[in-house]
Amino acid sequence: MLKTICASTEIELSKWITEKPVKKNQPIAIFSSCQRFGKGQAGRIWHAPKGGVWVSAAINREDSCENNSQLYGLAVALALVERIERIGVNVNIKWPNDLLVDGQKLAGILPRLFFRGGKLRLLRVGVGLNVFNNVPQEGISLKQIIGDKTMNINFWSSEVLLAIERSLDLLDNKNFLCSQVEQRLWSRKYIDKETGLKWDIKGIDSSGGLNLSKEDKVKVLSNYA
Repeated sequence: MLKTICASTEIELSKWITEKPVKKNQPIAIFSSCQRFGKGQAGRIWHAPKGGVWVSAAINREDSCENNSQLYGLAVALALVERIERIGVNVNIKWPNDLLVDGQKLAGILPRLFFRGGKLRLLRVGVGLNVFNNVPQEGISLKQIIGDKTMNINFWSSEVLLAIERSLDLLDNKNFLCSQVEQRLWSRKYIDKETGLKWDIKGIDSSGGLNLSKEDKVKVLSNYA
């Protein structure tokens, strides 16, 4: 479904699911040319003007044993990185759910899981990809990276859908998923925003968390939800 303009594709998707439940193995997606009140991780504002791909999708996975959103978010992130790498762009994954090029944000991913009766019912994900839209200072668009080549919104909308579809296969091979994400991490250092302490990033654990170490200390940083 395509909306010319909306407050948020996440809100529109929730309305759609309420009115018409998602059938098994029949994913649904809502695109919008622009969002007025798009939101990213932790409720932060996601600028979503005309010229980017803004989509929210839901997939019925009632037979899945998946139990956390951070691993699903990494699966979508890796799948989208694979699509973008095909045009020769080097993309890094900023844990847990941003894609960076030269340290600037190209795309954001907002994964959510919905359970019913203690069992997973839906995988939901919102994706924002800067194509040729205006971006904030910390952002970057595909047009800025590669010029006017392949700047068709329909093409990049299809690429995002293919990535969401590919993410399901990646979830079925967690070892491969985690190893590939590790290779594309934005940094080998993690700075704790609360304490200012710098930790070494040792990799991704099986639940999608960051394995961190500092001197004789080790911990797993989780964005589990």
